[in-house]
Amino acid sequence: MEMSHGSGKTLNDKEAMARRIARFFKPGDIINLGIGAPLLVANHVADGVLVHTENGCVGVGEQLSRTDPNIPERTSLESFTNAGGIPFLPIPGAMVFSHATSYAIIRGGHLTATVLGAFEVSENGDLANWFLPGNFAGMGGAMDLCQAKNVIVQTTHCTKKGEPKLIHKCTLPLTCKGLLTHVVTERAVFEFHDNKMYLKEIREGYDLDNIKNNTEADFIVADDLKTDVVY
Repeated sequence: MEMSHGSGKTLNDKEAMARRIARFFKPGDIINLGIGAPLLVANHVADGVLVHTENGCVGVGEQLSRTDPNIPERTSLESFTNAGGIPFLPIPGAMVFSHATSYAIIRGGHLTATVLGAFEVSENGDLANWFLPGNFAGMGGAMDLCQAKNVIVQTTHCTKKGEPKLIHKCTLPLTCKGLLTHVVTERAVFEFHDNKMYLKEIREGYDLDNIKNNTEADFIVADDLKTDVVY
């Protein structure tokens, strides 16, 4: 789905979610972005937001394509790749360090936030994102990254089969239990407080009935709910 974001351009759902998540952050924040769609957040954060990658850098800049004809020195890009193996431009002042230092930052709770994908999210803030039966599985650093001060999920509201991803209780192995702070889908934004799920925003093009009909999880409609939000 593509929708206008007010500038005459359109964003697909992945880019739109990344744009919305980027608004959570302010200069000086240090954030980590999970492999896949969350990496797009780096293209939308404000100047001064520092992006951390677990393979050893704070100061990840814009993602690049190895096939971009506007980048003549392809081989030089291989010196800077994120945890997903995607080349990036480091921002001025970026710092490169070992895996050991990187995970000391993560496990020490020094990240302002991490943004992760999801297979399932429960109504009390549990996350399952590392194992799907019948597919190659690997948790990577996701369990460690959930030690961040804010754990934000970026995910489609439903599976490709149309089944809700926001459910009463996760059925897949957990990545973390009760640690989620936000969930952003292409339809809505939810927050967690005291292991309860609150609907905070509904994106333009959707309404409350649509959210209710496509969400298994029990949630509370926030008193300050925003509707027709532009991502």
